[in-house]
Amino acid sequence: MLVTAALIAALYQSGCAGIAAANGNAVLSGAQFNANTSTINLGNVALGDTKTATITFTNSTNSAVTITNISVSGAGFNAGGIPSGTILNPGQTATLSITFTPSSTGSASGSITVTSNAQNSSVTVGLQASGVPAGDHLAALSWVSGGGSPVGYFVYRSPTSGGPYTKLDAAADANTSYTDSAVTAGQSYYYVVTAVNSSGVESSYSNEGSATIPTP
Repeated sequence: MLVTAALIAALYQSGCAGIAAANGNAVLSGAQFNANTSTINLGNVALGDTKTATITFTNSTNSAVTITNISVSGAGFNAGGIPSGTILNPGQTATLSITFTPSSTGSASGSITVTSNAQNSSVTVGLQASGVPAGDHLAALSWVSGGGSPVGYFVYRSPTSGGPYTKLDAAADANTSYTDSAVTAGQSYYYVVTAVNSSGVESSYSNEGSATIPTP
């Protein structure tokens, strides 16, 4: 049974007071063409569902960089959003969307390699995820952005109102909705969301939304 959590109101704008750096790998230093992370873990994805994460590539060189090829390995992983032939001038960025749609349960791994005419001609990001059984119960959340051009969101959950909260996935998701399939009949869950900007900075928590799972 699908239970819709109360709408989570506008998120705090990334860059406001009280924000802290998100966990993860920072952009590699040096005048190169680089990704903002070396690995992406999309966490648990129920059979029949698809989860999306994003990777931001930055041209930190002093000349234009042309992306010549994008290749993806690993069952269930796909990528889109940056066409081959894309040209990034110095300082420009491009965002690649990574999706995972499991065909079976269990761990999955792969990689995404972006090839360009930069001096470091290829950049590879490792991919991880797990397919899990589709549960009988689901909690569906949705929210609206508070502005600041976020590139993704983290969802946190707690069994008690007010936390402490646990981050549900290791990678930020660009969607403004989330389906939690790891819920138990008869339990209540409390959710908050944070926004992440292109520099990897995470906002404060949104206000709290809740969902009570019916029995059975």
